This record gives sequence, C-alpha cells and structure tokens, in this order.
Amino acid sequence: MNIATSSRRKGFTLVELLVVIAIIVALASMATPQIFKALKRAALADGVNNAKQVKLALDSFAADFDGQYPSDDTAEYVVEGGTGTTYSNDYFRQMFLGGQTESEKIFWAKNSAVADDGEPDGKVKEGGRFQADQILQEGDAHWAYITDQTNLDTGVRPLILDGYKKDTSEWDEDTWDQKVIVLTIDGSCKPMRMRSSDGKVLDGSKNDILSAQADAWDGESPADLLKQPQPGR
Repeated sequence: MNIATSSRRKGFTLVELLVVIAIIVALASMATPQIFKALKRAALADGVNNAKQVKLALDSFAADFDGQYPSDDTAEYVVEGGTGTTYSNDYFRQMFLGGQTESEKIFWAKNSAVADDGEPDGKVKEGGRFQADQILQEGDAHWAYITDQTNLDTGVRPLILDGYKKDTSEWDEDTWDQKVIVLTIDGSCKPMRMRSSDGKVLDGSKNDILSAQADAWDGESPADLLKQPQPGR
C-alpha cells in the first residue's frame, strides 16, 4: 500500500469543495422561497385566529351595551371624556376599559404593514387598574374597524379588516400576497383575494366590499365609518 497516496486521498480537492458548495447554494435558493411562503401562511392563519378572538371580545362588549359595538356613544360610558375617535385603537381600547379583554396581542399581527415589528408590551394596567394611555399605543394594533354597527346589523357586513398600506385606506398587495383578512358581523373570518387589475376586494356580486353598492351596505357607504389603526413609528 502506498502511504503517500493514501494520505493524499483523505481530503477534498478544491474542485470537489466548489461542487459541494454549489449544490448547497442551489438547494438553499430553491428552498428559501418555500420557507418564506410557509412563514407567511402561518402568519396569515395567526391573523385569522386573532380576528376571531377580537370578535369574541366585540360580542361580549355588545352584550353589555344593548347590542352596540364600540362607538362614539359607548365611549362616554366606559371612560369619562371618551377614548378618542381618530383610530381603530381608540375604539378597541373601550373593550379593555369595559372589561371584555386584557390582551393586546390579539390586535396585532407580525406581517401587518401598520403594526410595529415587536409585539405589544401587554402593559395595560397600573396598580391593578386599566390605564387608557397605556392600552393599544401606536403600532400596537393592525385591524381597521368600521364603527357605528350593532350585532343585529346585516351579518355579512365587514367589522374588522387587515391588509392596508401604512396610514392609508389603500390595500397592500404585499402584506398577505394579494389577500386581505375580513371579519364580518356574523363571525365569518377569511382571507379575501384582491382583484389584480385595480386592487379592489369584491363581494359575491362583484362589488367592492366597502362601497355603497356592496350587498352588505344597502346603498349606504361605510367610508366615513372606517377607522384605520394608529401606525407605528
């Protein structure tokens, strides 16, 4: 046996190493898009689950306020002076002060274009009492909210939605891969696809779900009732 030859065969040649590296890079490039898609699908499923948890809190609130979901009117009952009327955060805050939820996390989603990168800190109480100025601060919520509705309104009316561009009322095709999350009064929650030609989300009659022509709105536009979440910095 030639000892010198045997010794030389213990390692890899430069060409062999380059081939192995090339194979690893090729496999990684094929796997990476699938990994990102899987992560986004998981985030979407988590967002849908959070929406359902928000709906439970909304229904609990409505049970305590004669069927009304959080509105300008109910704000006066949960805290003196109300909780604000600018953002969806302001209306969702009523459910903390009314005792229907203590979880900020259900109002947040990792992939949302409007939410902060980190989860809400969950610090909503001080000395055992809810503090309005600590609940759902900017960037802590990602759901848009349609106000002035009750649990007796048309069941297919959208109640909370996610998929908007930051600080706008325009859908973001990148947030959920051309989908938006829509939860309706009847409790249905599902991703709905955006129309590629104009970015609109359509109902069963091919009308924009947020237009007066949509089946849910009986000729009344919800545009003035739509409250966007307060974006993070």
